[in-house]
Amino acid sequence: MKNRLKGTVIALMMTVTILITQELSGQIIEINGFTGYALNGTAKLYDGDFKINDAQNYGGKLAFGVSSTTFLELSYMRSDTEGRFFPFLGSPGDLVSLSSNYIQVGGLQEADLGRVAPFGTVAVGMVVWSPKSSQYNTKTQFAATVGGGLKIWLTETIGIRLQGSMLMPMVWNGVGFGCGIGTGGANCGGNVYTRITPFQGEFSGGISIRLSPN
Repeated sequence: MKNRLKGTVIALMMTVTILITQELSGQIIEINGFTGYALNGTAKLYDGDFKINDAQNYGGKLAFGVSSTTFLELSYMRSDTEGRFFPFLGSPGDLVSLSSNYIQVGGLQEADLGRVAPFGTVAVGMVVWSPKSSQYNTKTQFAATVGGGLKIWLTETIGIRLQGSMLMPMVWNGVGFGCGIGTGGANCGGNVYTRITPFQGEFSGGISIRLSPN
């Protein structure tokens, strides 16, 4: 089931990429490579905490201009780190080497101030937790990201991009549904219960290249 979900998400993102490329082929394209530092946080589990060490992160972004200040953006970010499980009862577990791999699609809105452009981003997709030992299983989660930063254009085509983001892997806990009768009559409602684990942050910088249709 996990492999099927992972394959479906990847296929969907590839389809979106192809459609975006075809639709926006005459628009501005920005390519960004970056590196920085990830605050990897702690995963709150039912029987303990899995603490993940902070580490370097790196990756790339590909943005397609919807307008001169609005972009659709595809991104990949990786952090190679280690983590250890601390149960509520008992001794801590072994140190586990792993990588986090964020694959996301989202939007970027910037303010055009000439050579300097502050921006905000929102993205959704998945994070793949990949242990480096076959003793442990790979895990895939839905993830959302919000962030902001600054683009500084040194020339018309080359610039520096600085960014900070909050990363939110989400665990699906279940679905609730109920009905009740009150003074306003009968009513029904439903909820999908999720929790975010772990909260993560990252600060990064890198070089951006802008390709214009003209």
